[in-house]
Parts: sequence; C-alpha cells; structure tokens
Amino acid sequence: MPDGGDIAITTHHSSKHQIIKIADKGVGIPEERLERLGEPFFSNKDTGTGLGLVVCYKIIHEHNGTIHFDSTVGEGTTVTISLPL
Repeated sequence: MPDGGDIAITTHHSSKHQIIKIADKGVGIPEERLERLGEPFFSNKDTGTGLGLVVCYKIIHEHNGTIHFDSTVGEGTTVTISLPL
C-alpha cells in the first residue's frame, strides 16, 4: 500500500484444514495481473525477479495446500491459504 494502511490477518480451521487470510485495503490488483500471479519471472517491480510468489506457491503446494488471490481494483486484496491439518 503506497501510503501505508492496515493489513488484517485471520486464521480459522475446519476438521481438515487450517485457513489463513491476509487482507488489505490497498489499490487492488488488475485482472490481467491477477491471472499471472505465481508465473515465473513475472514482476511489475523494476528490481523484482518474479520468483517470490513462485516459491510461495511451491511450498504451499508441496504441503498439499492451496493459495488463492481475490482482489478488486480500488478496494484491496485478500490472499487465502489453506493447509491440511
């Protein structure tokens, strides 16, 4: 978030999964960028390598989990990570 702001982190679990949600009220992610998240070497930063989320996806996948991004431009983004218990 360019001008700062709050990030909310919540957790809950079901009988089979631990759910972690990370939400902000930032600028949001446009649909065309949202579709490419986790793609190797995709970055909108001048000095980015595009490998950070690739590593996150791999770690979560190797633990049989999922990661999902839900975002609306101008409203913010929520990342939901689900890991089996």
